[in-house]
Amino acid sequence: MSYPTAALALGLLLLFALGWWLTPWLTAIGLAVAAIVSHTLWRNARASVIDLLRDPVARNRPFAENVARIRERLKVGEEGIKARDAEIAQRRQITNAIPDGLFLLDRDSRIVWCNRAALEMHELDAFRDMGRPINQLIRAPEVLAYLADPDLPAPVVTQNGRTFAFHLEPSENGDRLLLTRDVTERERLDRMRRDFVANVSHELRTPLTVVSGLIETLTDLPLTEADRNRYLATIATQTGNMRRLVEDLLTLARLENDQVPIESATVELAPIVRDALADAQALSAQAHRFSAEIEPATVRGSASELRSAIGNLLTNAVRYTPAGGTIAVRLGRTEESPPRVVVEVRDSGIGIAAEHIPRLTERFYRVDRSRSRETGGTGLGLAIVKHVVQRHRGQLEIESTLGHGSTFRLVLPVA
Repeated sequence: MSYPTAALALGLLLLFALGWWLTPWLTAIGLAVAAIVSHTLWRNARASVIDLLRDPVARNRPFAENVARIRERLKVGEEGIKARDAEIAQRRQITNAIPDGLFLLDRDSRIVWCNRAALEMHELDAFRDMGRPINQLIRAPEVLAYLADPDLPAPVVTQNGRTFAFHLEPSENGDRLLLTRDVTERERLDRMRRDFVANVSHELRTPLTVVSGLIETLTDLPLTEADRNRYLATIATQTGNMRRLVEDLLTLARLENDQVPIESATVELAPIVRDALADAQALSAQAHRFSAEIEPATVRGSASELRSAIGNLLTNAVRYTPAGGTIAVRLGRTEESPPRVVVEVRDSGIGIAAEHIPRLTERFYRVDRSRSRETGGTGLGLAIVKHVVQRHRGQLEIESTLGHGSTFRLVLPVA
């Protein structure tokens, strides 16, 4: 017996002893592997001896030389087995690295083999489910009909909150390869795209209808100078709404798609907060009472992005706070370790019900569409704020009670 064979036999003996000590099924696996390898080695040795007995030249060779030739042939056979095992291991590693699930099915749709992704996607067990018909494991009528008739359209089904697409590929020997792909994220993105197009169309349709109607009125009817000026002012307002919508869309698209890190510059927030507060006071036109508590604070990032986020928070506070209400701004640092910079905008406005707060940063999400249309909001402000804060490694905190105002808080790392 050659040294590799002896080492292999010793290793199998140790596997048997360990398996008997641990679990019976491990013992069964060890015995099966030992039987296969022993049978292969014995078959190779027997074939080598028979070849030598049939070789007339071998009868005249010394016994030691014949034994050396047998050992050489056994060594070649062992190397071939090792090469085959390495190739099988490499293919298994490749198939397990594929993110899609792969099932090899026989003529009766029983699972002959599957990769790791297939087990994880469909929550299967390799020992329990191998060899079982796949229709007992994936109980979707569309999949069963597709397995029975591959000419049907490839199904897309939802199971346990996940969406899977199936594709069947037949082979010449009757086996079939079933590919399953998790398309949950793709379906979610498609739904977001459809919603986005619908929302943009809706938001643009209203001002365009108003502008179109007023232009027809100005063209076809004799109007007084006062009516003409009023119509022109309305056209200018609606045009400004559309311009802000387009600008917010471009800003949000840049923030969502920009893979370039933010500007690594030191930003003094106090001047930015004062500028945004001045714009909010101009928008209010003295309809609200403002208070400010601004301390020096420094962060690292993009001054323009932070200016946009703070400006959006103050603009929303003005739009959703009735006349006579109060709006307070605070810029400071926390006492925790490490300290954080906090920009807080608090208003005494209409407030927000608790069920709406988790969705406020979604694009075009509105608590009250009619009121948002009256105030001229685009529905993108808080989505922009969320992306700016994320790019600066901070958090957006929202506290609100219906009828008692809201508090929006930007928490950023100190420079």
